[in-house]
Amino acid sequence: MEVNWENIWEKNYERYTETMRSGSNDREYWSKRAADFSNARSSNDFEYGRRVLGALWSRVLTPQSAVLDIGAGPGTFIIPFSRKIRRIDAVEPAPGMVDKIRENAHRAGITNFCILKSTWQDVDLESISGRYDLVISSLVLWIFRDVWHQLQRMEEASRGYCCIVANVANSNKHVDILWKRVTGCDDKWPSISEYPLIFSILHSKGRKPNVSIIEYTYERSVEDKVMHIKSLFERRIPVTQEMEKTIREYFIELSENGKVKEPGMSAVICWRAHESCIF
Repeated sequence: MEVNWENIWEKNYERYTETMRSGSNDREYWSKRAADFSNARSSNDFEYGRRVLGALWSRVLTPQSAVLDIGAGPGTFIIPFSRKIRRIDAVEPAPGMVDKIRENAHRAGITNFCILKSTWQDVDLESISGRYDLVISSLVLWIFRDVWHQLQRMEEASRGYCCIVANVANSNKHVDILWKRVTGCDDKWPSISEYPLIFSILHSKGRKPNVSIIEYTYERSVEDKVMHIKSLFERRIPVTQEMEKTIREYFIELSENGKVKEPGMSAVICWRAHESCIF
């Protein structure tokens, strides 16, 4: 029996979003997250972005490449990529994130980028069709129920490759522990397993994605981690002062010299747009 991977994605999406509070995915929310998210992504000289770049270099990217980054956040890919390629354009709707892109780029001396202050849904594809050697996105697809349509839109903007970077392993370890502590329930924090589902959807559509697994480390202050978890939980419940105290005490116990180190692992899923062959 053929598996309908799109249907599985949709069911996971519905289960993930059904308990979210109104406004928990809007620009204001992501602007609020801009500072702590920037501190995470820029740790170890943008190690996360550098690892992704390393996985794509020479096979997909060259010094002459032009890249489109969907959901650019605080410049996760802009900063490391701009040092090596010709140009990168960023789609980012949250004003706070846009400010962090400019701040991080200024600090790094980066100028070969452009920001499209828009949601990906509102980008006019005709104006960018076939313009980029690579169209890339990280931690964005989970906001879309119609994921295959969004992957096709990425392909439309590409003249070469597309790439999705998705978490693997248990990236929600601290979230799961703290969710149980502050709510008293045994349920894990809901999530969408992007990596296996995106790979399976692409394969079912005739694409032959290449996957590289990268490892990296985030280093964040205790207060950044408190802000991160508090903002995350506020998408589903009001966070009381007592809950915030519990979150802070948890990370203080884990910290060393006021810093919390977290290992990360992600899948770099890359495929040639419009073509059913492995590269």
